[in-house]
Amino acid sequence: MSTRYQLHVPADILAAMLEHSRAELPNECCGLLAGRVADGVGVVTKRLPLVNSAASPTEYWSEPRSMLQAEKTMRAEQLDLLAVYHSHPTSPPIPSRTDLARNFYGESVQHLIISLEKPQGEVRAWRLREDGYDEVILNVVDADESRMSRNRELATEMENGKDNRGIENGEPRTEN
Repeated sequence: MSTRYQLHVPADILAAMLEHSRAELPNECCGLLAGRVADGVGVVTKRLPLVNSAASPTEYWSEPRSMLQAEKTMRAEQLDLLAVYHSHPTSPPIPSRTDLARNFYGESVQHLIISLEKPQGEVRAWRLREDGYDEVILNVVDADESRMSRNRELATEMENGKDNRGIENGEPRTEN
């Protein structure tokens, strides 16, 4: 029996995602969530809103310049891409056929869908596959809990001979 993946999102980041989705109405919004994975749990520490170049209520395309800037930010801050988020302005937060067809990340990146079908909004998380999708456990945490998790992660890296500047055992880390 496999364990379902979990994603921890700070409440302030979730609120910013909902605000982003409302600001883009009637169109879909899109963005990335970055952070680290520890013990099978993705811990989001940063939201990177993107421009929807499709400017459509039924689809999104991440505008290349905003995507490049997000990639540069994640690299500079040594964060992993954990999730893509986008909104469904008038439909439930369930992956559409288009979402499945445009899943360029495979199963390694989660997908959060924000539905504005109801006034309060609803967010659900998914792991997309070629032949379908599975719901991911989405835990909303307070910002202090998220910071404590990041501090524990940095302390563990330091104990293991790494620091947050990309140094391993006194030598710069090289990317392959």
